[in-house]
Amino acid sequence: MAGMHWRARIGTVDGVPRGAGVLVDGARLITCAHVVEGLAEVSVALPGLDDALRGTVAWVGDWRRVGDRGDLAVIALDRPPDATPCAFAPLDVLRPRPGHAAPELRALGFPFGHDEVGTHVTLRTSADRLLGQEWLEIDVERAHLQCLAEGFSGAAVYDQESHLVVGILTDAVLEDTAAGHIGRMLPLDTIRRHWEELDDLLPLDWLPDAPRRELRALLSDVRIDAGNLELIVRRAFPTFRRPLPAFRSVWHAVRHVAEELTGEDRLVRLLDSLRAAGPPGVDIGGWLRRWMPEQCEGGRATGAAIGAAPTGSVMFRAESMTRGAGLDLSVCTVVDGLPVARAGPFRIRPRQLRTKVEALLAEQICRVHEFDWMVEFVVPERLMSEPYEEWQIHEPGAARPRPLRTVPVVVRHMDRLKPLTVSRLTRRRWETVRARGETRPRRVECGLPYGYDEFHDWLDADDDVCALAYAATPVGDWLAAALDTGVPIMLWRRHDCGDEGHAHCAPDKFLDRLTEAVAALDPDRLPFEVMRLRKEARSPDKGDAEHCGHRLTLFWDDPERKPDPPLAMRTTGSVERV
Repeated sequence: MAGMHWRARIGTVDGVPRGAGVLVDGARLITCAHVVEGLAEVSVALPGLDDALRGTVAWVGDWRRVGDRGDLAVIALDRPPDATPCAFAPLDVLRPRPGHAAPELRALGFPFGHDEVGTHVTLRTSADRLLGQEWLEIDVERAHLQCLAEGFSGAAVYDQESHLVVGILTDAVLEDTAAGHIGRMLPLDTIRRHWEELDDLLPLDWLPDAPRRELRALLSDVRIDAGNLELIVRRAFPTFRRPLPAFRSVWHAVRHVAEELTGEDRLVRLLDSLRAAGPPGVDIGGWLRRWMPEQCEGGRATGAAIGAAPTGSVMFRAESMTRGAGLDLSVCTVVDGLPVARAGPFRIRPRQLRTKVEALLAEQICRVHEFDWMVEFVVPERLMSEPYEEWQIHEPGAARPRPLRTVPVVVRHMDRLKPLTVSRLTRRRWETVRARGETRPRRVECGLPYGYDEFHDWLDADDDVCALAYAATPVGDWLAAALDTGVPIMLWRRHDCGDEGHAHCAPDKFLDRLTEAVAALDPDRLPFEVMRLRKEARSPDKGDAEHCGHRLTLFWDDPERKPDPPLAMRTTGSVERV
């Protein structure tokens, strides 16, 4: 028993016993939240060593009432005692092993009549006796004289041979025939889920103590929601297809990768992916250079291929109903090619399109606000010239809405999603424009004397025409011909020339400015450049009445980007009428 002064009694400041605790480092103990319920300060005794310690309740888990999870609290002592903290067992020590009995465990509690020095109880459990993904069920053999009772809550459960701590007691059945013989404990894996600082003290073999503690502290204040954390992990390990847990924190994601995935470079790959996501004020690169210099090259980790930062897209799909003028509207949010949220389809009338899109966007924006993101409208031909960039983003918590032109906005064609010849033609032209790395749009003047056939024949004869710049809203025949021949990029000013012979169109000036702005641009950057032009056109400093960014529509139809098909969703009975 010598040297086991980490087993503590917890009481009120006037000495009324409440339960037990365990000294985990030089000046902190853990116990149950219900032991310190309603207390800000406590008295702490280490029987046989020090009976005059005072402490403050520094942290409490989610526990609020009997039966809640998170029945855990941390006590910070006013002064460090002259005692060695406990040592923790490996996380797998309670795992059942063929041919081996469950280890005999002990705990020192302070039930009535044993307030001063405490009394022991002998327990058994194993990792397969998990309850509610939170507790382990424990039992006391009936041959033992001491059973569980009030005063054992918060007591360290430790291996009777090695004295290594495996968890803490929380509660027991104190009525009926099982009274005192059945109870529950929080194993170490549950404790660290609620209080991540425990990982600083555990014998984890995937990283030495000092760099692990520094890394956990570095990431402790970084807040990234579970969906985006999953995307960061998927980006680091694109071939890993097994389900991932709902990450509660960045450190949870790091710990999961370190303990559940394989590969010597797995931490570097994850940290590189996390660094690319850009949490502000967190010097992940500095940590890598300090602790993993052999896996870094010129200050850049080589474990993962890092390109551009992750990008997100909110894809709206509006499909015309077979009968009537209604639309089926659905939305799919994607980050780096991975769907993170879906909604719909919703059956709406055309006049409801803007209202419903703005409402759905407000629900989806939390998934992408940490990334560069865009909005894509996959619509029938008759809806391509809607002023989408003039609609609004109603971000939850924002003081006022902002115009959609503050993010890239593109339109696409519904029929391109169907397995038609035109889809193959689109892919071919898209490959051409991407390979040359420049958009190079062909100018289409307002007064061009082409009907559908002439326009179609022109494009059909020239596979190098991959982008068109119209001086005004394209007439139906021109737009149909361009769609039918697979042209993947089109830009136009929403402007109706009327019947005045184009006398007031001034197309040359508009087309000159537009083609100059986008001709040499990589087609993948086009949505962001058009966003810039739209913003610049409204600027009192840079814009003017003839700026090419006014009323500018961008048709940008990358065939690899596919929103969820609402028809497939409809088979599940999920259509909602609005």
